[in-house]
Amino acid sequence: MKRVLHVHTLPVWSGSGINTFLNMRDMGAAGFVSELACAPGGLLIEKVRAAGMIAQPVHNFRQVLSPVHDALAVVELIRIMRRGKYDVIHTHNSKAGFIGRLAAHLVGHPSIVHTIHGFFFQERTPAWQRKLFIALERRAARWCHRTIATSQMLADWTAEVGVVFDHPTRTIYSGIELDRFLRPMEGSRGKVRRSLGIDDCGPIIGIVSKLWEGKGHADLLRAFAILAERGNESRLLIVGEGPNEPDLRQLALDLGIASSVTFAGFREDVPEVIDVVDIAVLPSHFEGMGRVLLEAMARAKPVVATAVGGIPEIVLEEQTGILVPPRDPPRLAKALDRLIRDQALRIEMGERGRARLTECFSSRRMVELTAEVYLEALASAAV
Repeated sequence: MKRVLHVHTLPVWSGSGINTFLNMRDMGAAGFVSELACAPGGLLIEKVRAAGMIAQPVHNFRQVLSPVHDALAVVELIRIMRRGKYDVIHTHNSKAGFIGRLAAHLVGHPSIVHTIHGFFFQERTPAWQRKLFIALERRAARWCHRTIATSQMLADWTAEVGVVFDHPTRTIYSGIELDRFLRPMEGSRGKVRRSLGIDDCGPIIGIVSKLWEGKGHADLLRAFAILAERGNESRLLIVGEGPNEPDLRQLALDLGIASSVTFAGFREDVPEVIDVVDIAVLPSHFEGMGRVLLEAMARAKPVVATAVGGIPEIVLEEQTGILVPPRDPPRLAKALDRLIRDQALRIEMGERGRARLTECFSSRRMVELTAEVYLEALASAAV
């Protein structure tokens, strides 16, 4: 068995973390055994260890720019890489991507794979930071032997900002466990509603996402307030946890909609929770792909999302959902109101979304294609 070390910044159970875990857990069939190097604590590390895999803490990993801690994280990773004698180093995201690739480069590793889940810099990032981050990405591009992007948009954007690799970037969608999300769930809707404290009210609008900046929760609350002003009797379900929760709760109070908004916190039973929802929404300001949209489509839910990043590759406009501009609560409210008033359209879009979930969006296919990339990296190292 070949050994792979995955390098991921935070131990958070969300998009890139779930992608990393599924690749690690299911890669054995392709002849690879995986380990994780990540900041300590958190559900991602718990899941990895519960699955019988090794998770090594990188105590100096930080989400924010921190020159001293970042330098110390490089030293920690160099020690882990030298001790582990891995066949492949697989880095994820911007921060761990740069630090991980630098460490692997310094030890002279011949098979470095990097996955682009998104970028640390965005359109509203201060100009000096944006220039710095792009310069770092350009430098790190020289330190990897194969590159994966979780959407075609990310692959294209990389080229547009001048991050050039000496090999083609492979687009591999961040797949979901189709068997888990497509299976019948008879009788779960009422049970989950009761656990959430939601009675038999009107349509439920739901978002499953980290409560972090950039996910558009404040836009959604403002859009929901517009619906409430029009006498709409729907309910908003917010599933997830994160540092923005206190501010979002206060905003709901300020808008006078707190009694119609449920903050459910983190939930493990995502398929069952999505079944409670009538309309799934993701109003992100930026998004590498938006795997939660695949999960909603698997449960035959219509989607309202922003037309940013890789989302238009997932959601087909006016077929499986409605796309709106980011940071535009009135347009978001209009799209939600349309689906709330038209149950037939909700059902039609939901069924089309479910039918769209072919094997190309499965975690099984994601693992197969990632294994191919590993083999390519190993083959190029042997030349």
